[in-house]
Amino acid sequence: MPPIFFVHIPKTAGTSFRKAAEECFTPSCVVYDYSLGSEETSPLILEWVYEKADWLGCHRAFEQSDIAFLSGHVHARKYIHLFGIGQTVTFLREPVQRLVSEYNHFVRHHGYQGDLASFYRKPQFINRQSKMLQRVPLEGIGFLGLTEEYEASLAMLNQLYGLNISSVAMNIGREDTHQGYELPEAQLEEIRSLNQDDINFYRKAVNLFSQRQSLFKADKPYVHGKMQPLSGKVLSGWAWYADNDTAVKVNIVVDSQLIDTVEAKELVAAQLSLTPPRNGYVGFQYSFANLPAKGAKIQAVAAETGQVLGQKRV
Repeated sequence: MPPIFFVHIPKTAGTSFRKAAEECFTPSCVVYDYSLGSEETSPLILEWVYEKADWLGCHRAFEQSDIAFLSGHVHARKYIHLFGIGQTVTFLREPVQRLVSEYNHFVRHHGYQGDLASFYRKPQFINRQSKMLQRVPLEGIGFLGLTEEYEASLAMLNQLYGLNISSVAMNIGREDTHQGYELPEAQLEEIRSLNQDDINFYRKAVNLFSQRQSLFKADKPYVHGKMQPLSGKVLSGWAWYADNDTAVKVNIVVDSQLIDTVEAKELVAAQLSLTPPRNGYVGFQYSFANLPAKGAKIQAVAAETGQVLGQKRV
């Protein structure tokens, strides 16, 4: 099985997940990148990434060491080109709850003495989740779990990658993790205002998760995909199956009427830095002879699963 890259967003149950992954994989096949100064960062990463800054050497070292799992508090773009977007996984959490949890973690473990407001106003703690996944489409990430749906997420992830990662709870700051943090309304409003990108990001993730869970329960495949904005009379996008290399058939639908079916098999050069499946041959395109009437709804729909990959009003 190809190795997995885990983007560990702080306070999203990531410590529980990565520690469970340690037990699933051989310890020598697990590496960590938690910054240059972290004791947890693996010697292989220290040598090739931080000391030599040699990415080809790092890639070869991964192959020679049979690395199966990399985890770290790192931007997804740091390693996604080595592992591929389809082998990249992460968990997201409701932004306000995640932020307050991170503040409490800094108070307990890093001696932070300021109040909550002084913490959440610092630029490095604003929109943490969307920043760590910046320039990586949520629709394409190999597996996107939710902290609030951790058990269900783990079941789907294990099935997708053929793993048996168990459920463990670690690095939890409260005994009752099901009870949300309660804040004064003024603070809630300020946090939400500062973290609007994360809030929108999380809503999108919840919708994608719900869609994936429905297909999982129905024992149907999942399609990663996205329709791009119309360019003149041309509709385009990209799509691939989560678990196989078959080209996805995409229905072009206008006001609920099937117009045509195309295959996602064209090269998408813009995706190559993400190392997508099918060597990047995941694009689809359809040219309208004439655009539908103003107000018509155009949709790109995965033919096999019925997933709406995007829609646009003319």
